[in-house]
Amino acid sequence: MASEDKIEYIEELVEKYYDAQTTIEEEETLREFFTNEDVPAHLLFEKAQFAYYKKEKEISKVINFVAPKNKKSYNKKSKVFNLLNYAAAAVVLISVGWISNEKYQKHLQEQEEIRYAYTETQRALEILSSNFNVGVNKAVTLKEMNKTQKYIIDKNY
Repeated sequence: MASEDKIEYIEELVEKYYDAQTTIEEEETLREFFTNEDVPAHLLFEKAQFAYYKKEKEISKVINFVAPKNKKSYNKKSKVFNLLNYAAAAVVLISVGWISNEKYQKHLQEQEEIRYAYTETQRALEILSSNFNVGVNKAVTLKEMNKTQKYIIDKNY
């Protein structure tokens, strides 16, 4: 492969790589190119990227990372811790229930006070109305008396 043809091929592979369409063999070709050969200036970013991947792969081999197993260990400390978690949750739930019950009782008491004030106001207005009607009847009688008195004065009896 000529140098220009090889660079064009690598550029095509880089585009496929960024589109996540490369095969394992094509990615290996990219790794070899960017780690072993002189790279044109417009591909220096990719060279740095593949060098980083190579370094990270070497570091991960040295570290020898072991994934934890899905084994649950039950010891006395974790059982006590779990019991404390349940107790704390129970205390929170009881507290919330207690507070909301107090608020509900307060609301009921306020509603009862409102009903009592309403009935007392209604009763007071009924008393006022009946007394007002008595006063109106007396005022009508007084008006008739004034009318009669005026009639007598006008006629000079």
